Amino acid sequence: MKYTIDRISEIIVICEDENGDMVKVQASALPEGVREGDILTEADGTWTLELEETERRRQRIREKLRGLTE
Repeated sequence: MKYTIDRISEIIVICEDENGDMVKVQASALPEGVREGDILTEADGTWTLELEETERRRQRIREKLRGLTE
C-alpha cells in the first residue's frame, strides 16, 4: 500500500493511505529526510521512500496549478 505524508512533527508523522485513512507513524521509523507530500510504501515494518512516484505526483500537481493560473 502507498502512503502520502500529510504532516510531520518531531515524533509522529501522519500519513494518508490509498483509502483516505490517516495513519500515525513514528518519525524514527521513516527514512531520513522525508517531507510532506512524499510517497511511501511499507512492507514488513520497513518504510521506503518512493522517489519516482513522489516526483510524478508533484509534477501532476504543478501542471494542474499551471492550468488554473493560465
